[in-house]
Amino acid sequence: MFELAILWFGLDIGATLTSMGASVVGLAILVGFIPGCGPQILVTSLYLNGAVPFSAQLGNAISNDGDALFPAIALSPKAAILATVYSAIPAITVGYGYYFLFER
Repeated sequence: MFELAILWFGLDIGATLTSMGASVVGLAILVGFIPGCGPQILVTSLYLNGAVPFSAQLGNAISNDGDALFPAIALSPKAAILATVYSAIPAITVGYGYYFLFER
């Protein structure tokens, strides 16, 4: 359905992300909160294709807990949420810091 929606509606995801400015870093950090390695692969693919800046890649990589978040959610959901919040602070600092220092 994703590919068909792009075809039918003429969506250009790369152009949309490129035009978002600094908010694409926050979007990449939010995507990094999703458990598993898929979100990291998605943002890395977007970075390699030039759709998102390196600062978004940095923020996503720091905020991504990977597959380790699955057992943490199962064993202690509160601790998993707290760990995600703790990873958000450096992700925001590094992602936006790099964006405003080097990419703006």
